[in-house]
Amino acid sequence: MTERVKYWEFLHHLIDHEGMKILYIKEDDDTAWIEDDRHKQPVIIRLTRKNFDWSNQLKADIDIANRNSKEVKRHFNIRSGNVINVILSQVTPVDDYEHYLSSVLPLTAGGKNQFRTLLITMDQLQDRMFPLATEWKLKDTPVFTPSEALEEEGLEAARIQKLQRDIQRLTNERTKQDMSLFQQGKPRLTILLIGIIAAIFVWMETVGSTTSTLTLVEFGAKYDPAILDGEWWRFVSAMFIHIGPLHLFMNSLALFFLGAAVERIFGTGRFFGIYFLAGLFGSVASFVFNDNISAGASGAIFGLFGALLYFGVRHKKLFFRTMGMNILVILGINLVFGFVVPMVDNGAHIGGLIGGFIASSIVGLPAHKKDKSMIGAFLTAVILMAGLLLAGYNQDLDDDMLASINFQIAGEWIELEEYSKAEPYLLSILSNSESDIQESDYVNSYFFLSYVQLQQDNLADAEESLQETIRLRPDFHEAHYNLALVYMEKDEMDRALDSAQQALSLVPENEDYQSLVNELEQR
Repeated sequence: MTERVKYWEFLHHLIDHEGMKILYIKEDDDTAWIEDDRHKQPVIIRLTRKNFDWSNQLKADIDIANRNSKEVKRHFNIRSGNVINVILSQVTPVDDYEHYLSSVLPLTAGGKNQFRTLLITMDQLQDRMFPLATEWKLKDTPVFTPSEALEEEGLEAARIQKLQRDIQRLTNERTKQDMSLFQQGKPRLTILLIGIIAAIFVWMETVGSTTSTLTLVEFGAKYDPAILDGEWWRFVSAMFIHIGPLHLFMNSLALFFLGAAVERIFGTGRFFGIYFLAGLFGSVASFVFNDNISAGASGAIFGLFGALLYFGVRHKKLFFRTMGMNILVILGINLVFGFVVPMVDNGAHIGGLIGGFIASSIVGLPAHKKDKSMIGAFLTAVILMAGLLLAGYNQDLDDDMLASINFQIAGEWIELEEYSKAEPYLLSILSNSESDIQESDYVNSYFFLSYVQLQQDNLADAEESLQETIRLRPDFHEAHYNLALVYMEKDEMDRALDSAQQALSLVPENEDYQSLVNELEQR
């Protein structure tokens, strides 16, 4: 039975002194699967105690171990680890067996996904420990209890039970230590943020519509001209506004899962810093790279991806063993989607992703030592944010995009019969040269401006705007018709008839135009 003591002492040494990790253990069969994760390249050790009379029995066990190793690697998401199959045996097979074993010590050979077998007999164990410890880069050479010290009845069994209890305790402590990394906080702030976002959405819907450009601008969406005019607070307010129910649902769902994970890992205080700094980076990046109106928590949410990637850098093996591949796949899909779909604000997404990673580097992980990299991350954040703001506040806006947005806002003010509020947006469009924006936006802006001026009883300016509309687009029949109405108000009937006839000639089937022409001809 002494060989069992040596087996358990060897296993205990690997776990206790060398810090290796039990993946799976079968006590009644004296077989354990261990991960040596001390180095960059993981190694799986299968340590077993078996006796073989014949070499074919050894081969069968090696084949089973090889198949099982693939299942162990798949289960624990160890993709490229080498496997060392260490067999402790009392005797060797009676026939030729050496060709089934590795010709070199397992860790001296390079490559990935290698499977090698090492057979050590008990009488060789002490002699083989030093070279094996050297190859495995062990801190110490295992020490085994002398056989004479276990001669008293019951001592061997007691020694084995103590070793098994210690191994179980060490394994539990290692598992608890790993799990504690995911239990630093509860997702209270995540739930609160979702509640705030939902409440703001309901508020916006009661006032207007979350798909309305006007409502978005009024509630603080990212709108570049307003930011350039001093409304810097839009960088923050845009994080809480969503455009339509689907946008709200998708971001709330992502925040629920990602936010809960990040808040549990980093704790509520650090989560707060990561979320808002990432959201700020996302908004500022959108300000620089996207002239369209934008809103949503997407930048901050991508920052949560960045926080999880930072955790992966600090705990690579645990990251890939738990959520790593899922996070990378989902992140990749979202980034590709952002590049493929034009309306997605990928600037905010990438800015938030980078901001979240940097923010995580600044605050660090709980129960981890502070180091100089935090200062470096802080300086990086300051420099990057300053660079983005400098670029944003010195940018030339896309006149065509801006004209389209202003035209939408003006149209919505007109629908609300707020003509004085619509006029500045139309005048802003017309202040640019015709070559800077689409001709249709330019022409329509003159036409809408004339309507606003008519509603304000400003006939002279309305006449001028309609004449400019017709000059730019002679076939604009509505402009001819409205100009005829203006001339009627000014009691210029000949000019009114001429404009009405122009409208009718363009759309002969229009009954309103025909009626106006008849009325003017009868006067």
